[in-house]
Amino acid sequence: MSRKVAVIGGGPAAVSTFLHLTRVRDIASVCFIAPNDIGCAPAFGSGGPMLLCNTSVDVTSLRPDGTSELLSYLAARGWPVHREDFVPRYLVTQYARESYLRHRAAAERDGVKVGHVRGRARSVSGHPGDYRIGLEDGTAVDATDVVFALGGAVPRLPASLRATATAPRLLTSPYPVRRLRAVPADAKVLVLGTKLSAIDAALTLCRAGRRTVMASPSGRLPAVRTRLCRDTAAGLGREWERQLADGADGAEAAAMARPLIRLIRTLSGGEPLRPRLSDHTDAHERLRHETQLAEAGQVPWQDTIAEVIDGLNHALPDQPEPVRRQVLATHRAAMSRYISSIPLDNARRLLSHLDAGLLTVADGCPERIDPHPDGWTVTWPDGRTEHIDWVVCATGFQVPALSVAPDGRLHIGEPAAPGARAAQVTPGLRVHRGPDHAQERMWAVGSAAGTRVPVVNYLRAAAQHARDVGRILDAEATAS
Repeated sequence: MSRKVAVIGGGPAAVSTFLHLTRVRDIASVCFIAPNDIGCAPAFGSGGPMLLCNTSVDVTSLRPDGTSELLSYLAARGWPVHREDFVPRYLVTQYARESYLRHRAAAERDGVKVGHVRGRARSVSGHPGDYRIGLEDGTAVDATDVVFALGGAVPRLPASLRATATAPRLLTSPYPVRRLRAVPADAKVLVLGTKLSAIDAALTLCRAGRRTVMASPSGRLPAVRTRLCRDTAAGLGREWERQLADGADGAEAAAMARPLIRLIRTLSGGEPLRPRLSDHTDAHERLRHETQLAEAGQVPWQDTIAEVIDGLNHALPDQPEPVRRQVLATHRAAMSRYISSIPLDNARRLLSHLDAGLLTVADGCPERIDPHPDGWTVTWPDGRTEHIDWVVCATGFQVPALSVAPDGRLHIGEPAAPGARAAQVTPGLRVHRGPDHAQERMWAVGSAAGTRVPVVNYLRAAAQHARDVGRILDAEATAS
């Protein structure tokens, strides 16, 4: 069987998929369906030299095993880079784009046809080995196999802003950051969110002197780290798998922290963990303390993060949905702060803006955000009102949902018909429409697998998925 593979998506996850597909023996063609140039993604392509990756070079690679390809790529071009470094994001786009072009040329020399349809896929119909992918412009692409490599495309707007999503002084996303630079320098800006995309927005806005307020339900900024590397192999995933063998109530889910704490104490020479964590409740002072801890090398937890992500992604996909929900609910706050912690250089920049009075972090979210001709009136929980010139929504992105209509057609995006149900992603990353359908030849990688895999906003996870899908296809080709 000569496969015609359609890859829906065009960012780094899609490029990683392509690299692994080039090793499959019976691929006749690969067609990307994506609106932009292959290898480009809004977050990775933004910000110039000042916006850094939140992961070290060691785990930022289109291939998950061995030495980081990004490290080799940068070293070959004269960059004085170390595996622990956090590099500017635009370099990841360059690396992904050049990797795609190089492997495309090699695949075409081997007789594989590689195409790119500029558009958005909206549906998949047909059956395994004979799919038809419908695009939003009414055209279609035929494929034997489909890989969903979709990143977050649609901003996740708070309910308070959905009715005013087209207001002229609202940016529904901080990306591309050139839109932030167009905000007047004397503007006062409310950034909704305190996590990674919100920090990108705050750094960009404050750099030009714009007064900025960050607000989120938690009012908490991420923790601070100096590296994120593959430095431990303590078997956390296998240990958690054993712990979850009989299910997970609240106590069992909480107990998953014990082997991790033991590992962190080992890394810190047996010293207690508590002095290496900040107990400040004020976001400004907590950032100051955590920056000091990172500068002093007192953040042993950071050397476990890569294994924690791998371990969660190993142990949880096979668990029933209630177990996955229980574990994630139990540990959500810690995962949000520590897995998504920020590089020390970005923490220093944030701290300088806080100290200068350009940036403030609110204790919680506004109760109301009302538009008016000159901007916005923000009402805070204590009854105080404040005039804001611009609002930037930095509360994350929604990966287009995969749903199945009653006629069996798979829809990409909002359910297109009453009675639609969610498509299922299996532990093996196959996308299933339901029990009435044969085993599908559709797979999800990266963010598209987020209904099954707990940590997907991470290039290493997407590359692991792409590797695994490539291995499945190659094994099938060998068997046939």
